[in-house]
Amino acid sequence: MTRGPRFRSMAVLVLLVLLPARAALGAEGGAAPRRDIAARDPDAPISWRQVGRDVRYVFGRPWHLDDAGWVRFGGSLGAGAPLYLGREETRRAVQRSRSTSTDNLLDDARSATLGAVPLVALGFCLTGLARHVPYERETSMMLLESLAFSASISGVGRYVVATDRPEDGDRIRFFKPNGHSVSGDVTVAASMLAPIIDRHLRLATADGGGVRFWKRFGAVGLYGAAGVVAYQRMNRDRHWLPDVYLGYLDGLMVGRLVVDSHRGGRDWRSASRRVEVLPAPGGMVIRWSGHPRPGLMDPPAVVGAPGGRPPA
Repeated sequence: MTRGPRFRSMAVLVLLVLLPARAALGAEGGAAPRRDIAARDPDAPISWRQVGRDVRYVFGRPWHLDDAGWVRFGGSLGAGAPLYLGREETRRAVQRSRSTSTDNLLDDARSATLGAVPLVALGFCLTGLARHVPYERETSMMLLESLAFSASISGVGRYVVATDRPEDGDRIRFFKPNGHSVSGDVTVAASMLAPIIDRHLRLATADGGGVRFWKRFGAVGLYGAAGVVAYQRMNRDRHWLPDVYLGYLDGLMVGRLVVDSHRGGRDWRSASRRVEVLPAPGGMVIRWSGHPRPGLMDPPAVVGAPGGRPPA
């Protein structure tokens, strides 16, 4: 693909990310008043001091996990172990389905996704400045933090477990340079998931059908973009299946930690999810539901309205 079509693909991807976030700011029956949106405060100060707090939270989190946290962490890493057993079979299956048109399509999708990551951060920053919405500028800050932190972790991971590229061999070594056990490209693509989805695309109790559609559309598009990058790396025989899984896990988990750091920990996540046991004809129904805690995922109250923020 030439530079012109590739640039257009990148621009389309950026719009597909930003437009659902823009739609999510409005209520179902019409857009929220501009002063209401502009009054939305960031979760944490937009400052270098906050960056330092985020560094301590992200890289110090493993030393502060409770039992449930260690179970989730170990389960996430443990899920990658069986992938090593079937990596040869997966590679052969992917390589059998290759074609020139598929290669070109996936290559262009990868380039567009990786190029869109800094552009999306820039887009949130510029719209936040233009519309005087610090919350959006904070999203830009968190996207860059998630990218930087997850990239550094992937570099360490490639040294700790140093695997060959599939096209070069199948060795698995430990604490060696030139390893490829964590896909850096997939890490970059996955790094933008949590800062956007957790802050702009989570379903709120007040959302109507239109808003819910756009939020789901944006979230599926983001996950799909990361998945396409992962498949492209396997299709080009540059990474094994566990490599792209660990890259995805790295970007997603670090992004979530950055969001948690800005919101003072993980309490907001547990407050937004619960299991309900409801009576039903002939028995009971167990339902997994999410009810956002006010002030985190619901649109902010109109300035001056009962229960809302006092006018500045």
